[in-house]
Amino acid sequence: MSDTLKAVIASVQDGSRAQREGLQPGDTIVSVNGQAVEDLIDLNFALADEKVHLVVKNGDSLRDCYFQKRFGEDLGLTMENAVFDHIRQCWNNCVFCFIAQMPEGMRPSLYVKDDDYRMSFLTGSFITLSNLSKDDLKRIHQFHLSPLHISVHTTNGELRRLMMRQERTEKIMEQLQQLVHADIDIYCQIVLVPGYNDGEEYTRTLKDLKGLGPNVLGIAVVPLGMTKFRDSCEKLEPVTAEEARDIIHRSQPFIDQSRAAGTGSFVYLADEFYLKAGIPLPDAAYYDNYEQIEDGIGMMRLFEQQWHSWDGTVRTAYDKPLRLALFTGTLAAPSIKELVDEVHVDNLEATVIPVTNYYFGTQINVAGLLTAEDMLNAWQDLRGHWDGIIIPGTALRKGENIFLDDLTLEEFEKRAGVPVGVSEFAPQLKDLLYHWQE
Repeated sequence: MSDTLKAVIASVQDGSRAQREGLQPGDTIVSVNGQAVEDLIDLNFALADEKVHLVVKNGDSLRDCYFQKRFGEDLGLTMENAVFDHIRQCWNNCVFCFIAQMPEGMRPSLYVKDDDYRMSFLTGSFITLSNLSKDDLKRIHQFHLSPLHISVHTTNGELRRLMMRQERTEKIMEQLQQLVHADIDIYCQIVLVPGYNDGEEYTRTLKDLKGLGPNVLGIAVVPLGMTKFRDSCEKLEPVTAEEARDIIHRSQPFIDQSRAAGTGSFVYLADEFYLKAGIPLPDAAYYDNYEQIEDGIGMMRLFEQQWHSWDGTVRTAYDKPLRLALFTGTLAAPSIKELVDEVHVDNLEATVIPVTNYYFGTQINVAGLLTAEDMLNAWQDLRGHWDGIIIPGTALRKGENIFLDDLTLEEFEKRAGVPVGVSEFAPQLKDLLYHWQE
C-alpha cells in the first residue's frame, strides 16, 4: 500500500469484535485479506467476509490479526476519514463557484473543492461527474453505489460547459442515462444563476430530469451565492424577487404532478426563493422528511415545526430582569422574530438582532455564513445593558466550537464579556429562553 493511504481507526466500540481482537484507536489498517483498502466502500465490502485477515500498523510495528465472524457482522470500528487516499478535487471552473469567491486566510478546509463520487455515496456531497474514469463508473455499477448526489445545473450540454467552463461537463444527460440504466438512484442539484439556467432553460432541465424516470429522487434548487470577493470572477446578477417568483411558478406544475402521483415533491426549492419572493413557505409535507435540509431547503419550516412541538418546561417569570440578544442572518430574522415574540416570560426581554454580513458581503444573508467578527461588531453597536447572547449553531464548524474566521467560541465569549448560548435548532433556542444559564 502507498504511504499516502491511511485507513486510521478513530474509535472502537466497547464490547465489539474489534475490541476483542485488540484493535485500538490510532491503529492503521494496512490490508484486509491481502488487499489494500482505499475508502470505506472497500473496507465495508472486505469486512463483510466471514474469514478476515487484517494487517494492522501501530507506530512502526506491524501485526497480523486473524479471526472468523458471522457474515455481515459489524466489527464496531469508526474510521477517521471516509476515504483513505485523498479527496478527489473538482476540475471545473464554474462561473458561480463559491470557493472562488472566498477571501484569503481562512482555514484550509474551506478551500477544498470536493468532487469525489465516493463522498457523494458515503456522505451525500454533490459531484459533477466530470472527473469520472471508466474504472470509476465500473466501480459505481459493480458495488451499486446508490444513491449519488449530482450537481446538474442544466441538462443543456452546451450551456453546462459554458457555466462550468470545462468540456467534460457537456455529456451530462448521457451520463445520467447510464446511471439510471444501472438502477442508480440520483439526487440532483441546480444552482440557479440568473441569465444562464433560468427561464425556459430551467423548465427544460426539469422536464429532462423528470423524463429519466423514478431513479431521479428529487431536485434541490438553490440560488447562487455571491460574496464581495468577486473581482476576478465573471459578473453575475443575484436572484431578485421577480426571479424567485418565476422559479416558484415554473416549479409548481412539477411539484403538483409528483405529489398527486404520490412520489414526493420532486422539485425542492431553497427557503431563500420564498423569502425573497414574499411568498409563504410551503407546508411541512412539501419537504418530504426534509431530505434536502443540508441545502437550506426547509430549514425555516422545520425550525417552526420543532418550535411549536417543543415539550419542554415553560417558566412564567425570571427572578430579576434578563435581557438577551439573539443573533441571526438578515434573511431569517423576521421569521425568527415572529416565533420569539410568542414567548411571554416576565422579566425576559429577548431581541432578535439581524447581523449584516460585512465579511463576505451584504448579498450573503444566511446565519450559517456569519463570522465571529461580524457578530462582535453587531454586539458593539447595541445600546444599554445586556445579560447574554444567543448565536446560531450553524455559524460554528460542525462538531467544533470554531467560527468560519477561526475564532473559538471561548474567545468570542471572552471578547463579548457576557455568557453566550448556542442554538442550532428550535428546541435549543426555547430551552435557552426559558432556562437561561440554569
